[in-house]
Amino acid sequence: MPGQHSNPTIAFRPTQWERAMIEERVKASGLYKKDFIARSCIYSNIVVVGTKQRIQYLVEELRETQIVMKEITEQILSGDFSMSGESYKELKEDYLAFMITMVDILNGAAYLFDKKPDSDNRHWKEQQEIQEYCEILREDIASKNGTVEQIKNQL
Repeated sequence: MPGQHSNPTIAFRPTQWERAMIEERVKASGLYKKDFIARSCIYSNIVVVGTKQRIQYLVEELRETQIVMKEITEQILSGDFSMSGESYKELKEDYLAFMITMVDILNGAAYLFDKKPDSDNRHWKEQQEIQEYCEILREDIASKNGTVEQIKNQL
C-alpha cells in the first residue's frame, strides 16, 4: 500500500539545544539526517546505567539467548532443524545484534576492571556491513550476467 513502510519508525523529541547540536553534526557529516542518526546510534559507545533492573534485563536476555541456542543445537544434533529460512534470518539478525551490543557494553565497562577493550568493535561491525554489501553486489552482478547470457543464447 502506498505510504506504508516495511521498517518501523523510530522517533524522539530532543530539546532545542540537542536539536541544534544534532543539526550541526548532521551538516558537518555530509550524511542524510536519518543515516547520521542511525550510524550514531549503532557505532557510538553504549552507556549503561547499572541499576538492578538494567542488570536484570541483561541477565534475562543472556538467559533467553542461552535457551534458544540450546534448542537449536539439539535440533541440529537430532537432524530435525525445523526453522524456516525467514525465521533463521530473523534469529540470526536478532542474535548478532544482541551479541554485538553485549560486546560493546563489556568493552565500554573494561575500565571498571582496570582493563582496555580487547578490540575496537566499530571496525568489525563496519567490515561485516561491507561484506554483506559485497555479497549483495555479487548476487546482483551474477543475476545480471545470467540475464546477459540468456540474451546471448536467444540470439
